[in-house]
Amino acid sequence: MNEMERVYYASIDSPIGPIWAAATDAGLLQVHLRWSEDAILSAIKRRIDAQIIHDPGRFEELRGLLEAYFDGERVAFDLPLDLRGTDFQKTVWRAIHKIPYGKLSSYGRLAAAVGRPRAVRAAGNAVGANPLAIVIPCHRVIRSDGSLGGFGGGLDLKRYLLGIEGVLPPPGRRDFQSLEREYPRTRKDLLRYFFE
Repeated sequence: MNEMERVYYASIDSPIGPIWAAATDAGLLQVHLRWSEDAILSAIKRRIDAQIIHDPGRFEELRGLLEAYFDGERVAFDLPLDLRGTDFQKTVWRAIHKIPYGKLSSYGRLAAAVGRPRAVRAAGNAVGANPLAIVIPCHRVIRSDGSLGGFGGGLDLKRYLLGIEGVLPPPGRRDFQSLEREYPRTRKDLLRYFFE
């Protein structure tokens, strides 16, 4: 009889509230923003039949990287990942993971990067299904027209994260109308932020 898989989880304090993380022995499985403990436990149970163990010590490296990130440092989240999804989703998530700090991509560029240039909507769905917020930086993916698109944590949080990275005015500004005016809207403006 096979031993039941183990999933470890814990919350990490951050300026945006608790960040919930889950990992297996193979690597980081989920990172969720603005979720409750009940929500992360439900998400784990829906995806995996596993023994779930609360283990904050397992996430010290992630905690340090997140602290540095929120302090405005350029951070590469080069951690072992346990990606679970369709082959297409995992390919899109790997492409998102390559978008550097302070750079952007679009759903169309992602589709092209994974060799499926006509699968823009499918790439967008894969972005929306990303289980590893910030680590796989789906907040760096916007629409090709320059609008922010969606974000599971809400557009205010997407603006905040892009502000940390210098793509938008820095966090702390509460005047979102002026933020929208300053956000680069033309393709020419956006090109300086796009990852090639």
